[in-house]
Amino acid sequence: MIVPFCIGNFFEMVFLTNTSATDIFNISLDDISGNDKFKEEGIILEKKQIAMTEAVYYILLSLQTPNHGYGIIQNIIQMTEGRLELGAGTLYGAINTLLNKGWIQLYSEDKHSRKKKQYLMTEEGRQALRQEIKRLEELLENGRRFLGEEVHDEEVSGVL
Repeated sequence: MIVPFCIGNFFEMVFLTNTSATDIFNISLDDISGNDKFKEEGIILEKKQIAMTEAVYYILLSLQTPNHGYGIIQNIIQMTEGRLELGAGTLYGAINTLLNKGWIQLYSEDKHSRKKKQYLMTEEGRQALRQEIKRLEELLENGRRFLGEEVHDEEVSGVL
C-alpha cells in the first residue's frame, strides 16, 4: 500500500507492507521517521520519493555557495523573476527542517548578530536536489506525452 505523508516542507510517499488501511490512521510522525515500533509490528517502511516544496527546492538551489537568509530570499526572487518571494517564517522554518535532515549545514555564524548565519548545501542535499530534478523531468515528460504536444512558455503563461 502506498501512503502519502506531508511532513513539514516535504511530501513523502511511503510504502507500507503487512498493514491494513485502518492501521494507517494510527501512524504518527515518529513512526514515519523510523521508530522501531513499526519494525517490531512487522510493518516495513521504505521511502520511495520525496517531493520538495517549491520553497525548499529554491532554497537548496540558493545554497550551492554560502548564503544568509536575506541573500537566499533575494536569490529566489531573482531566479523566479519575482514570482516567488519567501517570507521569513517560511524561510527559517524550511532552513530548520533542512538542517535537521542534513541537507544543509551552518557555514559560518557571527556571534554578535543573529542575522549573520550563513548556510551551505551538503552532499546529501545535493543528492536530494538531483532526485527532485529527475522527478520534475518525469512530470514534464508525462505531461507532454499526455497532451500529445510540446508545451511552450507562451501557452502556459495564459493559464497562470
